[in-house]
Amino acid sequence: MEIFDITRKNLESALLDNGFAKFRATQITQWIYQKRVFSFDEMSNISKDDRAKLAELFTITPMQPEEVFTSSDGTQKLAFKLSDGNVVETVIIPEETRCTLCVSTQAGCPLHCAFCRTGSLGFKRDLTVSEITGQVLAAQIEAEKSGKRITNLVFMGMGEPLLNFENLLDAIDILLDDFCFNFSNRKITVSTSGIADKIVELGEKTKVNLAVSLHAVTDEKRNKIMPINKKYPLSALLRAIDSYPVTRKMVVLEYVMLKNFNDTPEDAEKLAKIAKRYDSKVNLIPFNTFDGAAFEPTPIKKIIDFQNILIAKNVTALIRKSRGGDKLAACGQLGRVKN
Repeated sequence: MEIFDITRKNLESALLDNGFAKFRATQITQWIYQKRVFSFDEMSNISKDDRAKLAELFTITPMQPEEVFTSSDGTQKLAFKLSDGNVVETVIIPEETRCTLCVSTQAGCPLHCAFCRTGSLGFKRDLTVSEITGQVLAAQIEAEKSGKRITNLVFMGMGEPLLNFENLLDAIDILLDDFCFNFSNRKITVSTSGIADKIVELGEKTKVNLAVSLHAVTDEKRNKIMPINKKYPLSALLRAIDSYPVTRKMVVLEYVMLKNFNDTPEDAEKLAKIAKRYDSKVNLIPFNTFDGAAFEPTPIKKIIDFQNILIAKNVTALIRKSRGGDKLAACGQLGRVKN
């Protein structure tokens, strides 16, 4: 059994079933996640006999990036080759006061959003819990090489997080656990393209932040760029967001700017109405193009005009700075699925 796939609570149960005391789970997780000791032989507060038995029951296999690509702006993309040959990518985005990690939850993506390179490459499979949290551990180690520390996590990498729901929940449990990664729930954001029923369930089972990839404000336009909208139209999506318990931070609406498609003043007016419904912040995302893309980026002047309409409606609207584009590490560009 791979220990990185197990929450501490489940590890306690597995240990009890095999004759170990419950407290061993806390010792083991502290050794692995906080001291980064990946061999039972080195866990000195556990008896030699118990260490040998643990080694028979569990494996400890930390992920290591096959390649690290460093952008001219300091962004780093880590590419991990999985045991089946699939490749997933995660991105370290350093800033002055924080360091954000963009985490993947699937190899590829099944949603085929028209503005996303990952979706154009097809879907391979869900990631395991260990493949999700393994990205975070490896990124922490990589960031520390240059004196940085991962402070924020966003599930905005390859794949739709809410379509890998149970593994996502277990990964979040490990990330929040005081004796594992010890992240604050205020520092973790799950981004979804609009899996309405799972948004409701996520709000019931976690306390992390929610970001919604909206990208269009009518069903007609959203259907053209996001096929998932045909299953979960805007009305269902907005009702689901209504149900999400916002305790510390507002829901964030993500909006990629596509030239002559969703960037009109009328689009801005409708977006402002939706944002005000939730007192949401809006992130305006310049489109990061890729080979075969069906759209072009909206010119920056037009993005600013769009932003100003939102601000005039008392909506907090930020233009997200594109990072890592020269290494295909920017939003919507991830996707070397296999060698």
